[in-house]
Amino acid sequence: MANAEATGLIAQHQGNSQWTKAIQGASGSSGVALAPLLLVQPNADLAAIAMTKASNILVEHKRFEEAVSKTRTDFDQMADKLESIIFDNSLDIFEMYKQLLNKDNLGREVAEKIDESWNAESALKLVIDAYVIQFESLEDNYLRERASDIKDLGNRLLFNLQALSLVKEIIPEKFILVAEDVTASMVAEYQHLGLRGIVSLQGSNNSHAAILARALALPAVMGIERIPLGKLDKHLCIIDGYSGELFVDPNEALIREYEHLIAEETALAVKVKEVEQLPSITPDGKEIELLLNAGLSSGFEHSKNSGATGIGLYRTEIPFMSKSYFPSELEQTSLYRQVLEAFPEQLVTMRTLDVGGDKSLPYFPINEDNPFLGWRGIRITLDHPEIFLLQIRAMLRANVNSQNLEIMLPMISSVAEVDEAIRLINQAHFELSSELEFSNNKTLARPRIGIMIEVPSVIFQLADLAKKVDFFSVGSNDLTQYLLAVDRNNARVASIYSSYHPAVLKALHLIAQESKKHAIPLSLCGELASEPAGALLLLAMGYDKLSMNPHNISRIKWVIRHVEFKIAQTILSKALTFSNAKQVHSYLNEQLELLELGGFVRAGM
Repeated sequence: MANAEATGLIAQHQGNSQWTKAIQGASGSSGVALAPLLLVQPNADLAAIAMTKASNILVEHKRFEEAVSKTRTDFDQMADKLESIIFDNSLDIFEMYKQLLNKDNLGREVAEKIDESWNAESALKLVIDAYVIQFESLEDNYLRERASDIKDLGNRLLFNLQALSLVKEIIPEKFILVAEDVTASMVAEYQHLGLRGIVSLQGSNNSHAAILARALALPAVMGIERIPLGKLDKHLCIIDGYSGELFVDPNEALIREYEHLIAEETALAVKVKEVEQLPSITPDGKEIELLLNAGLSSGFEHSKNSGATGIGLYRTEIPFMSKSYFPSELEQTSLYRQVLEAFPEQLVTMRTLDVGGDKSLPYFPINEDNPFLGWRGIRITLDHPEIFLLQIRAMLRANVNSQNLEIMLPMISSVAEVDEAIRLINQAHFELSSELEFSNNKTLARPRIGIMIEVPSVIFQLADLAKKVDFFSVGSNDLTQYLLAVDRNNARVASIYSSYHPAVLKALHLIAQESKKHAIPLSLCGELASEPAGALLLLAMGYDKLSMNPHNISRIKWVIRHVEFKIAQTILSKALTFSNAKQVHSYLNEQLELLELGGFVRAGM
């Protein structure tokens, strides 16, 4: 209703008319911006392609190969423009695009369609549409957003295939980009031309446009649906990336208010940048390691500069999903070696293949009525030891020279699963030790092994598990989901999902106490770690490491460096006394304001 009302207001208030009613979307990237909206439409659209057969297959193959080559060049140029200002793995999206263009991935499938006598445009449309349908059917928000990336790649290929020429457009000195579906390549194209923020009618904070916006410190509002694009073009607007609000034609009072907030935002960003390479330690001497969540692709040259001390979670399933078949041992070895060698002096924790539930492979379909409680994670790989052994062998082989690998087992629910996984890891280690030749009495290193605590049953088996493994790592997103029996991707119950639910906080606290009791290192990877209040609670509980996306490292480091450990403990003690998540949220926001850290959760300082 609010969006329908806003649509009517935009239609009514033209020219000098001003209004302050916000159009509500979802926050994609924090920050605020004030600038005219610039409407951007795709330069080419596969949806408009009519299916056509080809008379000369060789010509069509050549046309497609030339388009692929030009598209690769486009992505290289985009990355080159950004690499001097982005120092995390947000640019990996362009590496993923280039991987998909390889002849053993999307390129091969298009070539096969051309061999069936389709012209290059039609072949491309068939393949892209099939990929989009697969990704859009997934339940996981992050993976479902990859459909937008596939469309973006397909339209760029089509643009080069048709050799269209760009229409010269008049671009304001500063602007906020608005489109039906803002893509990462759109952000890359316009970021150096005065881009101040993005508004996307589709998408969420999992889209690569939002990820890139966060890396560029650009505010983003996503998912503003049912608003006519033509009514937004050239209008002055304010976007609030904290609240997900869009104000079109704001009045003078609102403009002055947000100009003040923007000045404060700029000052805070400068301060945060200053601590990027400093240790993550509280004023009274309590230290906690900040690590990266990674796995989009193998390009980690930018992540090394984020201020993290290693990789706390490398998601191996993402590379599996970029293939149309199970990657071989040598292919996996090559990929893992790149990751390990990117952090030669730091630990890299690789999670074994975690598919099923909301993550599926197109070449390994799993159909279940209740996938989240079904065949997923370690359950699949233990039922298919050939997949597990091959992946472990690839990890061990990649680790021969760097020796900085840790292996993490997902979706553990029993001690028996850990015993079987360790048996297979030992088998892979023995086999590979016999196959590889070492000089100077060198031996194949056996990496430390840990488990992810995601299933509530594990909480009551920590004493037994501590005797089996070297470290624990909490997957807070799934643990919250299973503790509360809430599918976080189900809009009907999403409001119930909260990592600040008293039961979740008490479970996290109990895990920390048990880990300390048994002298087991403990980390956490999940959205809670990247939130200022969440990080303070975890610090106070005694977590040793927090793993998060690279754009959050410096923000969380700043918070930790400005709050004494004893104050964090006091906040935790009080937070554990509340009976519902809303009370916890209100209390934590109040404490952040008192600590002069409110600027990390709202506009301004």
